[in-house]
Amino acid sequence: MLNLKQSASLILAILLSAAAASAQTGICDQAATQFRDRRWPDAAEAYANCDKGAPGQTDALLYRGKALVNQQKFPEAAASLESYLATHPQSDDAVYLLGYVRFRQDQPKESLALFTQAAKRKAPAADDLKIVALDYVLLNDYTSAARYLEQSLQMNPDDVEARYHLGRVRYQQNQFDPAIAAFEEVLRQNPSDVKAEDNLGLCLEAKGRGDAALAAYRKAIFMESASSFQSEQPYLNLGKLLTTMNRAAEAVPVLTQAAMIAPDSATAHYELGRAQFSLERFEPARAQLEKAVALDPKNSSPHYLLGRIYQRLGKREQATQQFKLTEELIRQQNAKSGGMASSH
Repeated sequence: MLNLKQSASLILAILLSAAAASAQTGICDQAATQFRDRRWPDAAEAYANCDKGAPGQTDALLYRGKALVNQQKFPEAAASLESYLATHPQSDDAVYLLGYVRFRQDQPKESLALFTQAAKRKAPAADDLKIVALDYVLLNDYTSAARYLEQSLQMNPDDVEARYHLGRVRYQQNQFDPAIAAFEEVLRQNPSDVKAEDNLGLCLEAKGRGDAALAAYRKAIFMESASSFQSEQPYLNLGKLLTTMNRAAEAVPVLTQAAMIAPDSATAHYELGRAQFSLERFEPARAQLEKAVALDPKNSSPHYLLGRIYQRLGKREQATQQFKLTEELIRQQNAKSGGMASSH
């Protein structure tokens, strides 16, 4: 039988234990509230503290991983999810989410392995199939990517993002009519989608419908003018096509705008230099090509065109140097690819 002192000690221990449990419950409840309120940094920290009170016994690390994903803190999210899976190996939710995280970390093979593992436990949702497709895009397997995007769209036909990616995949496969259909459907659902309009132009250009492509690029530029965000891509595509259509004088101001929007874009400077070269404006062309070479020294095309410009300017030694660099870069490309590099 306990004496009075022992009884008091026992009661105190029980009270302290209850207080600690209550405090721990409060931390976990607070984390859940912050998560529901989308206060992601606070929720991530609170869930970490929640797990410390009962390591591996709650879903705290799973939800911490979700909060970190919403902050795009993917390495931290991966670590949290891996720790959670160590004590909850049967959690399909955690495996699917970790698969998404690996995709965002540009690890498509690891991502696909996780999605395959998760699918054995629970059938994938439309969004899961979309990420699987994008993993295959990263692996340049467009046939598999198209198959999974089609499956995703069968489950959720209103997914504009999946429809856009299907258009991009069909474009990469040179299946331009299905790509056009995909981008037109995206624009039907979201008429202000600049990227879809710009990509529609690429498909029309590939089909040889130059005037229709020009109209699409111009429309994309107009649509973007109402946005706070500007991309150089519609200007770049419009300018390139104008130069190809022997309308370099029209292309120069468009490509100048592209280079202003993206001053670190080697392609923008290259295309602006190419347009100026077509107009025999060799000094402005030289300045643009020298920028392109500095920004992308391993691309043979700017070196070759810069060599031609130096020739026209009477700088024979510099021209020879650029042509030698061009040959060396093409040789390296051939060795790497095992095939013949495209000529200039």
